[in-house]
Amino acid sequence: MKIKYKMLRKLTVYLMSVLLLLASKADTLVYQDSPEAIVKKSAEALEKGDVDNLTRYFFKTVEIDLLGDENFYSQAQAVLLLRSFFEKNIPVKFTVNHQGAKDLTAFAIGTLQCKNGLFRVSIFMKTEQGKTYIHQFRIEPETAINPK
Repeated sequence: MKIKYKMLRKLTVYLMSVLLLLASKADTLVYQDSPEAIVKKSAEALEKGDVDNLTRYFFKTVEIDLLGDENFYSQAQAVLLLRSFFEKNIPVKFTVNHQGAKDLTAFAIGTLQCKNGLFRVSIFMKTEQGKTYIHQFRIEPETAINPK
């Protein structure tokens, strides 16, 4: 009876250790999206004006250039900033025009069509420790890129 109890105890300790290890690695397993997948999900979020899903892949601090106002922001600040942008600029459609990846970096450039105008969106990503993050995000008026 003592032997069964000791084996059961060892098995319990082993299973708890495995469970704790899996729990500690859960965020790594969940957020291991490829740059292509992040571009796809970001494009869907941009088209809907879904700030929460858009900023989900932002690095803990992200460089944002929003209509010429450039600065570094925390994720929480980025949410507020972009939410304010989308309240004023209701999205209609987003199209990815260019994208690419090399080594641990990737980018995507697209056109965001809003009810009140066109914007060029640039997304720059980097991969660190197996996770890909958006580290730079730009929204520029299309007229600034293609003046008439």
